[in-house]
Amino acid sequence: MRVLYMTSEVYPFAKTGGLADVSAALPAALRELGIDVRLLVPGYPQAIERAPDPQEILHFGDAWGCGEVRLLETRLPQADVPVWLVDCPALYGRSGGLYQSETGEGTDFIVSLR
Repeated sequence: MRVLYMTSEVYPFAKTGGLADVSAALPAALRELGIDVRLLVPGYPQAIERAPDPQEILHFGDAWGCGEVRLLETRLPQADVPVWLVDCPALYGRSGGLYQSETGEGTDFIVSLR
């Protein structure tokens, strides 16, 4: 069985609460059961900085009209689970938290969806 686990945060790369802990623990447990699992996570600046040895495995260019997009691969520490970081600075390259700006407002991307 192959599983793609998509999440907005995963410990230790990006964390605001319990979701990040579950997003690290569940794929690791699935891997121990012999399931081929990978995580797909937004490439927030702090996630890329914390990723051990991220390697570009795919370059999309500007395929979706939101700027350059790359797929970087790293691993969950101590679990050997592949993690794919979606590196798209136009969407994720911002200061502040994962879901809001430094001033506490929603990000431009989130605001534009309203």
